[in-house]
Amino acid sequence: MVKEVPGSNDNQDGEQRRPLTEEERRVLIEKRIKELRKRKQREKRRARTGYLRYLPVAILVVFFFLCLTSSLITLGGSGGNEDYLTMEVSATNALEMEEMQLHPKEVAEPELAAVAAFLMDPETADILYEKNADQPLPMASTTKIMTAIVAMENASLSELITISNNASGVGESSVWLEEGEILSVEQLLYALLVQSANDAAVALAESVGGSEQAFVEMMNQKAAELGAENTHFVNSHGLDQEGHYSSARDLATMAEYAMRDPLFREIVKSDGYQIPWPGHPWNRVLENHNRLLEMYPYATGIKTGYTFGAGRCLVASASKEGRDLISVILNSDDYWNETIMLMEYGFGSFSRVEYAYSGQPLAAVEVGRFPTKEVNAVATSDLAFTVRRDRLDQFIMAMMYYREWLPYPVADGQEVGYLVAGKGSEYEREVVLVSDAYRLPPGFMVRFLSFIAAVFGLWWSWIKFIIPGI
Repeated sequence: MVKEVPGSNDNQDGEQRRPLTEEERRVLIEKRIKELRKRKQREKRRARTGYLRYLPVAILVVFFFLCLTSSLITLGGSGGNEDYLTMEVSATNALEMEEMQLHPKEVAEPELAAVAAFLMDPETADILYEKNADQPLPMASTTKIMTAIVAMENASLSELITISNNASGVGESSVWLEEGEILSVEQLLYALLVQSANDAAVALAESVGGSEQAFVEMMNQKAAELGAENTHFVNSHGLDQEGHYSSARDLATMAEYAMRDPLFREIVKSDGYQIPWPGHPWNRVLENHNRLLEMYPYATGIKTGYTFGAGRCLVASASKEGRDLISVILNSDDYWNETIMLMEYGFGSFSRVEYAYSGQPLAAVEVGRFPTKEVNAVATSDLAFTVRRDRLDQFIMAMMYYREWLPYPVADGQEVGYLVAGKGSEYEREVVLVSDAYRLPPGFMVRFLSFIAAVFGLWWSWIKFIIPGI
């Protein structure tokens, strides 16, 4: 009996294993290599699948930091800049100004013999000429400018006045009023300013004030209200009396105020007027004593005056090419010609410089964030003044200073800047700029949605930076 030897090449069937051929060995090796490759590929796929499990978390983390960063950037830029921006503003008539400039030698102030004189532009309040402008002097019938102001502001034009014995007895310039005669306030105003009637002045004073003395107190109160510091009235007509005086500057101030009233302007430029004259077959014919209306084609008023103490006086107004002037001559025998000299000096040697008008929008100011709104910076008053033509080159530009940004809320009329012209010169003028509307804080949802929109806007700007031309 033959024993089985361990490790023999016999198989279970007792067959001996034959050696592999080269071809079989090669096929077997290739198969083994393929299996190894597949195993490595499976391992790689398993490794990649492991990373993908963390991808959603990674995306959320990145998105969170993106949102956080963009939100912080958006919030960081939301405070705005409350500093003032500076901008040059050219005069609206800058081109005309360049053509109107004169050489200093071409401008000569008039030499006047008047004791006092004054010339002003009533629209800009600029003083164009002055001589002893604040010296208190008797002013004769130019007093009646204030008489008319007080009467017009305290009585109805249709109100009827019965002439008193006291009024009818006032002498010198008059319209021969008689006691008991009845005239309207308007008729007496024409008598006062056209004929320069002293009796009309007293009649108005007694009716409006209750007595002439009470009316004179009203005149002094009005003068103080207008800032006429060198003026004191003792009567309503202007006849020489101790303590009755005014100054050239004060008279110009009163005239400027009076000329704002259309009826006053109409009366003082009237060449004549008629009022009834009871007991006579004809009316009283009033003739304007102001010869300037005939002598000077641009004259529009205002009032003459003469007494021995005051000398010859004239408060005048004129209008030429859209500009108005008011002049005052006190105590001059040549008051007609000297007034014309002043007016020609004002019209010929000065020009209007205009930068802004009341309510005119000049700049936009940003307001708040989320959302950002705007208000206009508007001028609170006109910025225009009258400058000598040999100095116009200094006033081509004005400087505007205004806030770049304001937080909520912003009130209508809130100060947001200022505009200054002629800085450092005698004509320096400043106008405050204010907002033209309310801007109240928006509600929570509006602010939230606006913030989200701002964040997405930031993202979009990043995308356009990364991908130019998108």
